[in-house]
Amino acid sequence: MKETRLPYLGFRLGADELAGIDSLANAQSCSRSEAARSALRLGLPLARAGHSIDIHRLVLLLEYMQASIDVIINREHADAADQLVELAQQRMEQFHAK
Repeated sequence: MKETRLPYLGFRLGADELAGIDSLANAQSCSRSEAARSALRLGLPLARAGHSIDIHRLVLLLEYMQASIDVIINREHADAADQLVELAQQRMEQFHAK
C-alpha cells in the first residue's frame, strides 16, 4: 500500500518560538513537526474566531473560582469537601490522564 504524505508547509521561527516547539516536543516525546501540528490544532480555532489567550489571566481566574468554591463548600457543606476532592481527582485521571 502506498503511503500518502501530508502537504509540506515551511516557515521560519524566532529563537523563542523554536525553543517553545522543542520544549513541547520533548515534553510530549514527539517530533518538532508533531509538536508544531499540536500547537496549531489548539491555536488555530482560537485565531479563526479572533481570540487570544492571556495565560496569566486565565490561571488567575481559575484560581479565583477555585478559592471561591472552596470557601463556599467549606462554609456550607464541609462534610462533602473531602468527597469533592476525591471526585475531582478521579475525573482528572479519567478525562485528563496521558
